[in-house]
Amino acid sequence: MSDHTYSVFGGALRSEVPFDDLPESTSGVADWTLTETGEFDGSPGEPLGQDVVYGTTLVRGYRTAGGYALDFDDTGRFEVSSDGGTILWHRPEGALLDAARADITSRVLALALHARGVFSLHASAVSLPAGGGFTFMAPKHHGKSTLCSALVLAGARALSDDTVPVRPGNPTLISPGLPRLRLWSDAAARLFGVESKEQAITKRLMDHLDDSQIETRSIPYDAAYVLSPVTELPDGAAVARTALDPVSATIALLTHSKLGPVLSGSESPTMLSLASETARSVPVYTLQVVRDLDRLQEAARTIMDWHA
Repeated sequence: MSDHTYSVFGGALRSEVPFDDLPESTSGVADWTLTETGEFDGSPGEPLGQDVVYGTTLVRGYRTAGGYALDFDDTGRFEVSSDGGTILWHRPEGALLDAARADITSRVLALALHARGVFSLHASAVSLPAGGGFTFMAPKHHGKSTLCSALVLAGARALSDDTVPVRPGNPTLISPGLPRLRLWSDAAARLFGVESKEQAITKRLMDHLDDSQIETRSIPYDAAYVLSPVTELPDGAAVARTALDPVSATIALLTHSKLGPVLSGSESPTMLSLASETARSVPVYTLQVVRDLDRLQEAARTIMDWHA
């Protein structure tokens, strides 16, 4: 299996595993190197936590002598070196490549980033015409992808729709992830005119963004929003925001961290420190959005005006 180098999360991944949906990197130096080997049969290491991948499939986090590891019920074990630069995939028999790719481009690379002090959020993010950008965090089915799509149609560019690396510094930066949007069929029809043949409302992968609508650079982190869908707002507004105090902001960021559940235990102080550092440098708001597709673009324009 030949190696390829891909651009993702503001860095370059050299991988034996092919990623058809990632752009080839022109960087001569890889930030991460991914290699594949056989099934794992050693000691797993110090347990840190676990999370649900989907259904009853779980992922478990470990601290090891050489760094960290994630064990997925379906795709096997991924070991990450202490400097985050080396990833070893212990592939069990029957593991599906598509499922492994999804794991690598979410939690596995987030773990490699964590080893280098980068805090990853489970969020969507956009960049702004004037520079900078913001994230919006929420559990599943709260409208992250729908709002991201509306903001792109209002003039923003999609930075990521799942995992957003937050790089500390002056200024704090957010890096591009996977901007491919997954929309419910009613939202896809309303925003992009994509009609579904199925009568039931389902979620579908959207490939309707062109290069001018996708952000590929790391950009200054202007604000973080915690989505809170509502049925109505005072004065008939379509959207409103409320600033969070530092403690509430830290808790919100920690709650929506990509790796929080699998890096608990002895890794909790590090996660808390990363969330607190981000909250000190970036304003965090609760974002109340009226859950009405007829008013979504009005809400997007208002948010864009806040950051004009």
